[in-house]
Amino acid sequence: MRWRAGFTLVETVLAASLMVLVLGASLSIMGAALRWWQRGWDRMDAQQNARIALMHMTGEIQAASQVVSGSNSQTLIIEDTGGNQYKYELAGDNLRRAVKNKGFLDFSGYNPLAYGVRTLEFTYDRNPPEQSKMVTIHLVVRDGQGQDFAVTTTVALRLKVMNGES
Repeated sequence: MRWRAGFTLVETVLAASLMVLVLGASLSIMGAALRWWQRGWDRMDAQQNARIALMHMTGEIQAASQVVSGSNSQTLIIEDTGGNQYKYELAGDNLRRAVKNKGFLDFSGYNPLAYGVRTLEFTYDRNPPEQSKMVTIHLVVRDGQGQDFAVTTTVALRLKVMNGES
């Protein structure tokens, strides 16, 4: 009996079928890995978004001389030592900041600090808020997958605390 070099049709079809199965499994695994990576990226983005907004707000609150009339659980208005006022509020799903320079009547320059915000709440250690030395910020941000992340921090108005104001 004489042997021929090469593959038969059955062997070729079998090899191609095995190759398709291996490639299909590889693509399935890669797709799952990409979905997990995207979920992690969305989570990281939401947490970073909230962290940066809180960092910005806490810096200005710490440097503020007082909480201004008009502040409530949904809006925080603070004033710095130069008489400029800063307002933080939720507009839609954006946490935004506005400035009212000394001598001006209205706030302007509404700039977004964070997006995807579900909840923004301010609580104060005193009532009315104008007498407060401490402000607690509760922020809930939603990621691209629909998962909520809550962050709460309490910030002291350093000038009031250092001066021992009651």
